[in-house]
Amino acid sequence: MVQIQRVFLPPNATFHIALQRVFGIGRVTSVAVSEVKDVKDSYLQKVTSYIEANFTTGDNLKRQIRDNVLVQLGIKSRRGIRLERGLPVSSSQTRHNAVTANKLRPLIMYDTSRRQR
Repeated sequence: MVQIQRVFLPPNATFHIALQRVFGIGRVTSVAVSEVKDVKDSYLQKVTSYIEANFTTGDNLKRQIRDNVLVQLGIKSRRGIRLERGLPVSSSQTRHNAVTANKLRPLIMYDTSRRQR
């Protein structure tokens, strides 16, 4: 089983589809090559080193997002206040279209107790 950035890639998927399982690698940044079971170890090492050098992925990206949110909460900006209350941030209506934000409220990945003062 092939592993990149502590993520196991499915063996029968094409390589560019399998790369999308890594947090921070999307459809645009993934490269189309061949099936994962046919990928050589030398190529896999090149791809891994390229991803580590050019992209922030995985836990580092999650940590960076959390720290950015904590900064917004700390300075009491409009965006930080709406994030803290679980409301939509990007000027969405709250009368009808806040369903997604309300669904994601229990899944908030940042801890407000770590807020910098």
